[in-house]
Amino acid sequence: MTRVFAYCRVSTAEQTTDNQVQEIAAAGFDVKPLRAITETISGSVAASERKGFKKLLDKLEAGDVLVVTKLDRLGRNAMDVRATVEKLTDLGVRVHCLALGGVDLTSPAGKLTM
Repeated sequence: MTRVFAYCRVSTAEQTTDNQVQEIAAAGFDVKPLRAITETISGSVAASERKGFKKLLDKLEAGDVLVVTKLDRLGRNAMDVRATVEKLTDLGVRVHCLALGGVDLTSPAGKLTM
């Protein structure tokens, strides 16, 4: 059975990830609370250096789905986002981005979009 995870990030303590969690649920993704990784950290920090994202990587397995609201949740710039998606692809994880119409970034259409 496919497990669905969400990665939600905000940059400052004055912000909340609640709206991202709600947007993912409204898009029809059923994410169990333990599979919703949220963190407060600047987008200037590479995904691979984020404590919460590292924790997420330890949980993900081949066949899982990771949902984000926007591409910038995954990285600080185009190169970081691409490297992050490639790493997830290598793990066998599908990545859906709601801002891009929910496209799976690991699919041929998603790769073209990237």
